[in-house]
Amino acid sequence: MRLFTIALLAVSAIIAINACDDDDKPCSNCPNNDLISGEYNPQPYNLAVPSFFPPPIIPADNPLTVEGVELGRRLFYDKILSADGTMSCATCHLPEKSFTDGNAVSTGILGIAGRRSSMAIVNLAYNAKGFFWDGRAATLEEQALLPVEDHIELNESWPNVIEKIRNHADYPLRFRKAFGIDRKSEITKELAVKAIAQFERTFISADSKYDKVVWKNEGWFTDQEERGKMLFSSKNRKL
Repeated sequence: MRLFTIALLAVSAIIAINACDDDDKPCSNCPNNDLISGEYNPQPYNLAVPSFFPPPIIPADNPLTVEGVELGRRLFYDKILSADGTMSCATCHLPEKSFTDGNAVSTGILGIAGRRSSMAIVNLAYNAKGFFWDGRAATLEEQALLPVEDHIELNESWPNVIEKIRNHADYPLRFRKAFGIDRKSEITKELAVKAIAQFERTFISADSKYDKVVWKNEGWFTDQEERGKMLFSSKNRKL
């Protein structure tokens, strides 16, 4: 009888542990080491918006916080999102190139060329008409889900990414600080892309030459730039 009881407890423990590895869904019977200890006291993120810009579009279910933006920044630059650990979001969205990669078409971890260049992901907090070149993602959060599992981009699965994040030495506490979760098993792809979206909404460009000349009255356009501006604004232009 004693041996039977011990065996039963062992089986129960195995079931509890395996429950934590079920896709990327939270579990209700995880072992004690699933708990995350740490403070949850998110602070509002002060987004610097120029006076000549309209208010940004921030979804009610994903407000900007200092902790959320910092978590998103780390995920954005972390190669943990790719299958072989060689690429991150930032690989194709370089700050020094207006968050593009400067190439005609972008390539993923398998060296397969895509059909389009990587977009300049600036001023995304003002976009309400769909993301990607074809607008197929309705929200920035939805957009952030897709590159991870795209075969010609990061070529990874979200369950694998979430498992790596849950087992990471640093990420579980950061997820708790950003979203108030109590357990590692509560880390999901939805929370991950919320953090990435928060970070991306801070990319506000307000210091271009256009901004300086038109809004700040600093300097002038060249003759060629002025002609281009007039052509761009004309309703009767012919391409």
